[in-house]
Amino acid sequence: MTSGLSSIDIELALAVIAMTVLTLLAYRLGHLWKLKSQRLENLVLAVSVGLAFLLAWSYFGRLVWAEAITSSSALYWSNVTPIALGFTSGLVGHTRGLRRAVRPFVTACLMILAVGYVATPIARPVLFPLTLDPSPKWKNGICLQSHSASCAPAAAATLLKLNGVESREDVLADACLSSTLGTAPLGLYRGLKTVANEHGLQTCVAAKDPTDWLQAGQLPNVALVSFEAFPGQPIGNRFLGSRYSGHVITVLGKTDGGRWLIGDPAVGRISWSDDELRRRITGEAIYLKR
Repeated sequence: MTSGLSSIDIELALAVIAMTVLTLLAYRLGHLWKLKSQRLENLVLAVSVGLAFLLAWSYFGRLVWAEAITSSSALYWSNVTPIALGFTSGLVGHTRGLRRAVRPFVTACLMILAVGYVATPIARPVLFPLTLDPSPKWKNGICLQSHSASCAPAAAATLLKLNGVESREDVLADACLSSTLGTAPLGLYRGLKTVANEHGLQTCVAAKDPTDWLQAGQLPNVALVSFEAFPGQPIGNRFLGSRYSGHVITVLGKTDGGRWLIGDPAVGRISWSDDELRRRITGEAIYLKR
């Protein structure tokens, strides 16, 4: 597996370099793009700012990108937020809608944000390292998470074992770029693809509707779910203070009685009603196939 991991690490490094170069080019393009009309200039700037933050808040690291970019480094190849921020910072440098004295400060802030988004996927595991037990606990075929933030690599280990591949939670946490802040959906995709490719397995994005999982042979899978917090209960590490707490489970199948069999890395094997599953899933799930 060493050669496979090395090639994937090289691809990740290339993706980081490519996104850095594209961000700088976007800045240069924004700096050179000057419009005669101040009104049109303000409109372009507003659209650019809105697009940058829409990408940052709604699409950064989401699994939807893996449907178009099947690379294990989709987390980076889809990371267009710094490119949008770079272009915006270039525009700000000469926009007439801002005072000349303020422009350098705004430009610097936007470029710092851009650099932050370029570095975030690889910086999080370094700044917030996730230390896991090299000998994780298994309960009835379910890998139990050894840390409150390791549900994703634990669920991935369960899914791999169900497909005949032995792996460990700590190894998958490294491959998923996990940290104490959790795991991005595209990070989970990266971790599964890293290991699955070595065993002749293909990593695929499952349908958003659980009904299609049965019909399309997309079980078992790992699914992202959310639990609404109790009133007044604080949720840590949630961007913009979301009232939902994210979690990753392994969906094992469905009983004749219509209940879903769940491998929850927090507790082990449980079952949910169809209504419970549909209320909790985010619409993002991954399965493996030969």
